[in-house]
Amino acid sequence: MKFKHTVTALLGVCFTLSTLYAASHQKMDTRKTRADIIVIDSMKIFGDLEKAAVSFPHDKHTDVLEKQGKDCSTCHQTKDDKLVLKFQRTAEIDQETSLDIYHTNCINCHEERAAEDLETGPVECGECHQLKPKVIAAQEVINFDSSMHHRHIVAAENKCESCHHIVDAENNKIPYVKGKEDSCRACHKDPTLTKAQTYKAAAHEQCISCHQDKKSKEKIENKAVANNKCAGCHDELLLKQIAKLDKIPRRDRNQPDLTFLKSFDTITSQMMNPVIFNHQQHEEKVFTCSDCHHETLNSCESCHDLKGSKEGGWVTLAQAMHKVGSERSCIGCHELKKQQAKDCAGCHSLIEPEKHVSDGQSCQSCHSISIEQIKKDKTAGKELLAKHYRLPPIGEPRIDYNTVPEEVVIDVISDQYQGVTFQHRKIIKSMMEKITGNALAKNFHQGKDAICQSCHHNSPDVSNPPKCISCHASAEGEQDGRVPGTKAAYHRQCFECHEKMEIEKPVSDDCTACHKEK
Repeated sequence: MKFKHTVTALLGVCFTLSTLYAASHQKMDTRKTRADIIVIDSMKIFGDLEKAAVSFPHDKHTDVLEKQGKDCSTCHQTKDDKLVLKFQRTAEIDQETSLDIYHTNCINCHEERAAEDLETGPVECGECHQLKPKVIAAQEVINFDSSMHHRHIVAAENKCESCHHIVDAENNKIPYVKGKEDSCRACHKDPTLTKAQTYKAAAHEQCISCHQDKKSKEKIENKAVANNKCAGCHDELLLKQIAKLDKIPRRDRNQPDLTFLKSFDTITSQMMNPVIFNHQQHEEKVFTCSDCHHETLNSCESCHDLKGSKEGGWVTLAQAMHKVGSERSCIGCHELKKQQAKDCAGCHSLIEPEKHVSDGQSCQSCHSISIEQIKKDKTAGKELLAKHYRLPPIGEPRIDYNTVPEEVVIDVISDQYQGVTFQHRKIIKSMMEKITGNALAKNFHQGKDAICQSCHHNSPDVSNPPKCISCHASAEGEQDGRVPGTKAAYHRQCFECHEKMEIEKPVSDDCTACHKEK
């Protein structure tokens, strides 16, 4: 039994050491990175690779060709007036032919340059097929946001058909239909289960072919992009140089200015009061339509219904709107905004997001229209209903400053220091100014308790809430093992608020900044 325990312990030590070695080995990977590295592994479609895939530096080769007055046609062929991304072929034929195309063309080119005493590439198998290449790919994903989208609209002279189309399977065509524009990923998926190209292949073919056009090339500011350099779209530093537009005209795709988050025909079947959604206002706050929508621009309800459907991944409409961890849901997006904005994070970093979802009063901020009102006007039809029910104007949150103390002295831990004079009214006024300047905050801070609960988090909506010591009774440690003591509660509340709101003083490492010595 002792021997068995010893072996087990040794095995555990060996496993731990091997795990640590593997982790440290991964961290020690200091190989150079390039945005233009293309991994050539297309032979996988014929079976397992006999040799390691090749890491090919694309921009390095195009730079050499450019100096020789050559272009993409040196390595790529065209089909239907579009550049084919495959090397020296328009489609895969068989494994032997594809291998011969690579080996013959690549090696011959390198040998010719070597004969001319020019800098060139490898000619031996092991120099290209490396299990651990010296340079690896590091490619940023280009974010085709509203700013980028509008820049392309201008470059294409408002011709949406340059990029968008639908599938007419009956006539084997891909025509453009105005008002049917969707994300490329609606059809081009990775991997795709249809005849459509993968998203990566479709995007590269479409973008590169367009950039090849001389007229389009002249309108492209980024020369790396204009010359079809991989780094132009996938290098982190070059991407940051692309200017962001401050004002972007609204795109018309027959979207409503104001809409219910549920269809008119079935809205009266739900138990909760419906939500009127200001679509136009939200368009101004997002980077791209896909921030809320998925691949298509259909309504949320088309996939997420009351019971859940296969098309929506069995996610119900309520779940899609209220999931805290999702950036596409209403609640999730709002929580993310509150955590990112320093004016909001001072309070909301201390509040659990799930509490907002279960707060009945918060529900009324969105679910503000009575079902009974809608039932009365249902016969009037969709148009009249949409015209009649507009979002109520967001009022200014109000609080009577005369009812709150101007200063509060905190002296519950006064054995070493004098009491702290807390500028109560001044801080409330500062919070109110920040709230009234933010549409999201104004909508969700209508009640006085929403302001007070940033500090008095478990108190009822009364003009004279209980003091902190009524719950945080013990100055040191924790009460009942879960409620922080008074000192911990005050310090956590003050320090975290100052840190999140980036208030420089008082600083946490100098007690006398708040507490004057006795």
